Amino acid sequence: MPATIAKKYQAMLNWRPNLIGQFAMSMLLSLLPLSIVVIVFLNALNKQLAVTQSIVSNNYQVTKSFNTLKQELNSLERATRQNWVLKSESLDKLIVDKWQSSLQSIDELKFVNTNKEYIHQWQRLYTTLQTAHVKLVEQKQQQAELFVPVSDLVAELTLWLRDKNEAQITNNQNELTSLQTSFINWLVALIPLTLIVGGGFLWRISGRLKGLTTVIDKLGQGHWQQKISVKGSAELVELGEKLQWVQEQLHMLEQQKDTFLRHVTHELKTPLASMVEGTDLLTDEIVGPITAEQKAVLELISQSMVRLRTMIDSLLSYNAIRTSKDSLSEVEFSYLINKINSHFEHRLSAREQALQWQNTLPNKPLALPSELIEMILIQLISNGLKFSDNKQSVTINLALEQNQLCIVVLDKGCGIKEQEKTQIFSAFYQGKHSKNVTLQGSGLGLTIVKESVEQLRGTLTVEHNEPHGCRFSIKIPITKSLGVN
Repeated sequence: MPATIAKKYQAMLNWRPNLIGQFAMSMLLSLLPLSIVVIVFLNALNKQLAVTQSIVSNNYQVTKSFNTLKQELNSLERATRQNWVLKSESLDKLIVDKWQSSLQSIDELKFVNTNKEYIHQWQRLYTTLQTAHVKLVEQKQQQAELFVPVSDLVAELTLWLRDKNEAQITNNQNELTSLQTSFINWLVALIPLTLIVGGGFLWRISGRLKGLTTVIDKLGQGHWQQKISVKGSAELVELGEKLQWVQEQLHMLEQQKDTFLRHVTHELKTPLASMVEGTDLLTDEIVGPITAEQKAVLELISQSMVRLRTMIDSLLSYNAIRTSKDSLSEVEFSYLINKINSHFEHRLSAREQALQWQNTLPNKPLALPSELIEMILIQLISNGLKFSDNKQSVTINLALEQNQLCIVVLDKGCGIKEQEKTQIFSAFYQGKHSKNVTLQGSGLGLTIVKESVEQLRGTLTVEHNEPHGCRFSIKIPITKSLGVN
C-alpha cells in the first residue's frame, strides 16, 4: 500500500502538461485576477444600482405624498375660509374630516422614509398643523393668520425636500463614478500582470526551444557523447527522446562510415604498394630493358598512382578529423614547423620552391589538438605549392591575438575565381585551374581544412592576395578544454 502511494506521488511529480495544457494554465493564471475584479465590480455595481433604485423609488413616494399633503392643506384652508362666511354644518363636518386626513397623511410620511431627519421635519409639520387645528377647530378662532405658520413651514419643507433629493442623487452619481474609476484602475493595474504571465509562458517555451537548438547544434558538430535531456511539456520531452534516438542512429552511421573509410583506404594501400613496387622495377629496367614508349606509359602510371596515394592519404586525414576532435593535446610550433618543412622537403627541392615562416607565437606549447593543426597547415601549404609556379614561395604567418591562434597562408599562384569561393570547400570539388596542374589533388584538401577549423570552433576566410594568389585566414580560440561540453 505505501509503495502504491509513493508511485502515485512520484507520477504526480513527473507529470508534464502538454503545450495546450500549459497555454490553458497560463491563460487561467492571467485571466483569473481579471475575472475576480470583474465579478467584484459587477457585484458592487449591482448593489449600487439597487441603492439607486431605492433612492429614486423612495424620493418619488415622499415627493408624491408631500405634494398630496400640500393639496389637502390648500383645500383645507379654502374650505375653512368659506365656512367662516357660509356657516354650513355639512361643510364644517367636511373640514373636520380634512383636518384628520391631513394629520394622518403626515403620520404616513413618517413611515415612507424612516430617516431621523425626515421624521424630525414631518414631526415639526405635524406639531404646527396640530397647533393650528386646536385654535381653528377646537377654539373656533377665525383668524387667517393662523394658517401662515403652516404655509411657511410647507414652503420651507418643499425647498428642503428638493435639496435633499438632489443631494441624494448627486451622492449616488459620485458613488457610481468612483466605482467606475476604481474598476478602470484595477484593469490598468492587472494589464502588466497579464503581460508578465503571458511573457513568462513565452519565455519558458523559447527557453526550451533554445535548449533544443543547442542540442541540435552539438549533434551537427558530431558530439555524440552528450546525453539529451529535455524538460518541459509532454511534446518537448517526447521530442527530446526522439533526438536521443536520432543521436544514437547518427552515431552508429558515423561509426560505420569511419570503419568503412578506414577499411577501404587500408585495403587500397596494399595493392597500391605492390603496383608502386612493380612499376619501380619496370622503370629501373631490373626485369629487362624497356622502350621510350613504354617509359612514357610507366610515367603516366606512376603519376596516377601518386594521385591515388594522395587521395588515400586525404581520405585517411578526412576520417582522422572525427577521431582527433575530442583529443586534447599541446602544440609545440617550433617542432611542428620543422616537421612540416621535412614533409615538403622533396617537393620544395623538385620545383625550387620555399616556405617562409613568420612566427610571433610565444615560446610555449598551446592547448590545441596537434593532429588537427598539423593537418590544416599541411593541406593549405600543399594547396598553395601546387598552384604556385616553380621558384615561388608560400608564406605562413603564425600569431596570437586576444587568446586566438591566427594562421594566415599566402601564395602567389593562379588564385581562385570569385564564383568558385563558395564551392572550393565542397568535398571532391576540383577547381577549373586544376587542369593546368600536373599533379591533381583529391578534391578533399580544403574540405579537410574547413572540417578541422569547424571542429576547433574557429573561422576560415579566403581572400585574394595582391597582386595575385590566395590568402587563407584562420582564427582558432584557445581554451583550456576543447572537448564536448
